[in-house]
Amino acid sequence: GSCQCGGIRYRLSGALPPAYACHCGECKKQSASAFSLSIVVEFASLSVTGDVACFETTAYSGAVKYCYFCPMCGTRMWHRSSSRPQLATLKVGTLDGSASIAPRGHLWVSQLQAGITLDLAVPAFDTQPDDINAWREGLK
Repeated sequence: GSCQCGGIRYRLSGALPPAYACHCGECKKQSASAFSLSIVVEFASLSVTGDVACFETTAYSGAVKYCYFCPMCGTRMWHRSSSRPQLATLKVGTLDGSASIAPRGHLWVSQLQAGITLDLAVPAFDTQPDDINAWREGLK
C-alpha cells in the first residue's frame, strides 16, 4: 500500500483481516468522506518505507490515539492506541487494489451520512460495542 503521493509505501505480511466501517464524526473528518474503512493488523506485520508523521488525540475509549499520516500529501495511513500498541488500525483506502474489500460491520451508524444505505445483512451499531476489541476479533 501507499499514501496518495507515494512518499510512504508499506507491505503487509500475513492474511488480510476483515474490514469494518466507522461512521463517527472523527472518521468522517480524517477520511474527508462519509466514513472510514479500516482493518486491524499487528503493527509488526507492516514494513514501512518513507517518513511518517504523527499527531495524538484522545479516542472514544479515553486511550491516547496516535494518528500516522504522510507529511507531504496528508494521507492518513494508520492509527495506534496506547491501550493496544502492538496493533495498528490500517486505512483500507491505502491498500493497493482495495476495491473488492467490503465491510463486515459498521460502527457509529447513529451518525450515518445522509444518502448512505447499509446492507442489512451486515451487523451495525448505533455507537460501538462495549468491548470494541473483542468485536473486532469476532469479525474473523
